[in-house]
Amino acid sequence: MGVLMVVMAGFAGYRSVWAVVRPAMVPPPGTWQLDFELHGDPQQITVTLPGDSQSRRFWYLLYTVTNNTGLEVEFYPRFTLFTNTLKLSDAGVGVRKPVFLEIRKLYDKTIPLLEPEDMVTGPILVGQDNARDSVAIFEDFDPNAVWAKIFVSGLSNETVAVDLPTIETQQKKQILLRKTLMLEYQVPGDRYNPQQRVMLYRNRQWIMR
Repeated sequence: MGVLMVVMAGFAGYRSVWAVVRPAMVPPPGTWQLDFELHGDPQQITVTLPGDSQSRRFWYLLYTVTNNTGLEVEFYPRFTLFTNTLKLSDAGVGVRKPVFLEIRKLYDKTIPLLEPEDMVTGPILVGQDNARDSVAIFEDFDPNAVWAKIFVSGLSNETVAVDLPTIETQQKKQILLRKTLMLEYQVPGDRYNPQQRVMLYRNRQWIMR
């Protein structure tokens, strides 16, 4: 069972009791976890999309996922970027295929089997030979942000249901939390010179979200 800590937070426009749940120290029977390898820090790229007169800025995160669980499992990844300015964005939203194609050109020699995210979803076969290389792509985020977290779900099937009462009604509402990898980055740079901004890795940990 995960460790549960109850804290106060704002959620969906009203104050509520929220929970921070840590994954179980000993995974419950039947749970699995895929291996997830990063290829460096998130990078930015500017692309002029067909029909646009100006280029647009994107950030991308290269990764490899490997199934060493001993069983074929289903992989349905979701990457969510959250900034200290309370902005959320999901990878793939507002991202068109030409952006991936431009990224693939940059790595055609070093990562020749790079696949778009929607192509790596579904069954992941066991073993290093069946590892999949892919990339999570985000639209450019808030220039005022000084740090960002990227949440990666779909790497494990571990879940926990928690009952949370709202402050206003004290009625409990059950929610399902999933084991999620949290990547933390510092974002130094000048908001007025976005091409000079970088994302620097600071930490990673598993949480229930």
